[in-house]
Amino acid sequence: MKLRLFNPGCELEVANGSPYFQLPKYPAMIEDDLAVLPMFFSNNGDYVVVNKIPNEDFISFWKKYYNVCFVNSDSCNSLNDVRFDGFAPWGISPRAWYIAEKFKANFSENYNFGFRKQQNMLFNRKSSAELLRIFVGKSNNSDIYPTHEQLPFVAESTKQALEFFDFAAKKFGGVVFKALYSSSGRGVRIFRRNELSDNILQWTNFAIKSFGGVECEPLFNKLRDFSAHFDIVGHKPVFKGFSRFVTTESGFYKCSKVKIFSNIEFFDKDVTNDFVSKMKLSLLHSPYCELFNGPLGIDCMIYSEIDGGLKINPCVEVNCRHSMGRLAMEIENLVSDESEADFYVLQDSEIEQFIQQKPVMKNGKLVSGFLRMTPDNTQRFTAGILAKPLK
Repeated sequence: MKLRLFNPGCELEVANGSPYFQLPKYPAMIEDDLAVLPMFFSNNGDYVVVNKIPNEDFISFWKKYYNVCFVNSDSCNSLNDVRFDGFAPWGISPRAWYIAEKFKANFSENYNFGFRKQQNMLFNRKSSAELLRIFVGKSNNSDIYPTHEQLPFVAESTKQALEFFDFAAKKFGGVVFKALYSSSGRGVRIFRRNELSDNILQWTNFAIKSFGGVECEPLFNKLRDFSAHFDIVGHKPVFKGFSRFVTTESGFYKCSKVKIFSNIEFFDKDVTNDFVSKMKLSLLHSPYCELFNGPLGIDCMIYSEIDGGLKINPCVEVNCRHSMGRLAMEIENLVSDESEADFYVLQDSEIEQFIQQKPVMKNGKLVSGFLRMTPDNTQRFTAGILAKPLK
């Protein structure tokens, strides 16, 4: 049996470097409210670490699908007779390894033992920018991938960031700044006008002082978001499939299609095969295969040029961890073949309109309505599947 942990703030934990780091309020609330989600990756008899044990109704319903035990970190001493044969956190970090040691959990064969200082670069956007450069350099289909002037630039000073802003705002009509350690839309600033406010300048200065730089990239005319998912096994990439997801205008994650896709939307199979082949080669020449074993998701984008031609940005962001898109792929078995569904992460202001749509089950699978995947006593965030019958 494995010990599983939901720590989506692993990027911030890595940036801080301390196993005792306390997440800021917002990411800490996400971690608490959605702590049960590793259950949906679990095998029979696995344990999931939570701060608060779910209520009996929740446990009883999901035990029919996932036979797991929930445990909080304060009860680790009461599990002396339990022997874990693996530890599977959402993402690696100094704090994750500290929790594993408290439970005396060995690390899964899919993860490196412990957290090494050089693994910090796996979560630094400098590494994802370099992966994109490697990919574009290896591609034989440059007409469907970004040009060199469309590649991201890491500014190490405010002066450099402002110079890129002036160039990209005029050339592409918009700019995106990203803190070097952040994910899922956090630490991102999008500019659709040719001016920088004092607040944005302060944020840019803070990001550079905190993390040593800020990633700058053009604002593309995005049509679709999707992710390419791999398992790094024995330091080699194994392709697992594509997921499709939706973000808000500000870049925050909204939902994913509950399905595994084998093809890139709008493009033929030859383009998909080229993408997967080139990405595998690119990963082999990157720190991701050198320093890491485990689940890895690469967020990508389909965008249009001024002339209307479609292109693929093959590496917007690298998630060296599990992701909501990968989770949406894993739960396809919960949805009826007669239905289509989306996996949502909702805030409290959105929940009411979803829970009014009562779940309809057939043969143990969701046909329509909203099926909660988290307990009903969360503070702010809820995860679940919204399904409707196929037309």
